[in-house]
Amino acid sequence: MAVTRAQVRALLDPSGENRSLVLLEGRTEVVPSDRLASEPYRGAMEITSGRELAATLPSGTPTEQDIDAVASRLGSAITHLGA
Repeated sequence: MAVTRAQVRALLDPSGENRSLVLLEGRTEVVPSDRLASEPYRGAMEITSGRELAATLPSGTPTEQDIDAVASRLGSAITHLGA
């Protein structure tokens, strides 16, 4: 399951601390964390939040290689979940 650079950037954006990457109906999506309990996202599996993801990276602006590595790591984690 592919996680895009745009999704990683959306999560790492300072306003992304209140966003989550979810798996829903075979696709990944970045959504506001407070909407996870709403009807359109019932049954979605939260993969990570922006806050959790930011805590795994060194401070400062991530490089393109960092973004690619994070996207790949998240995609692999989703695949290992059986998605």
